[in-house]
Amino acid sequence: MSSSKDALSPAVQPLLVVLMGVSGTGKSTLAGAIAARSEFIFLDADNLHSNDAIAQMSRGVPLNDKQRDPWIRRIYRQLCDYQSANKNCILAYSGLKRRHRQVVFSAYKRSAGVLLRADEQLITERLISRRDHFMAPQLLSSQIADMEPFDEGAPLLSMDVTGSVEQLVAELEDFIGLLQKDSAI
Repeated sequence: MSSSKDALSPAVQPLLVVLMGVSGTGKSTLAGAIAARSEFIFLDADNLHSNDAIAQMSRGVPLNDKQRDPWIRRIYRQLCDYQSANKNCILAYSGLKRRHRQVVFSAYKRSAGVLLRADEQLITERLISRRDHFMAPQLLSSQIADMEPFDEGAPLLSMDVTGSVEQLVAELEDFIGLLQKDSAI
């Protein structure tokens, strides 16, 4: 009998699954839950921001593309290390800009994206209620404005995150299981 952990183990090539969306959509919560139940390494892109970037966002000032570039390079290098070590990775990453997503996705030979979405009011409520994160709630509107359309070639699942964490994790596990099954053929 195979467990959920077995179904999500590395296949021929390791898999990168990128959970994307604006702040407050649950990227870190869901990625952490998947990693705890599988052989995926959890990488939270927020942990790779510089101290200056964190201070700026804490003040409610959004980063510009030039300020994001070093952060994207740090994410890319870490992902390349995981790819080289044949490790599956689940990345929590906003994915606002198309060109940044292209860099991130290029770190792995096999990748898929998951766009987490919800009503702006729900996300605002989540941001206001959370106390352990640097992202100022007033940055939500700039993140929504900065989110560029998705047209990459990687598979993309769009998920409404109004359900329970358990429901969302089950949906993600099904998606990842299909990706793993497709690679085993």
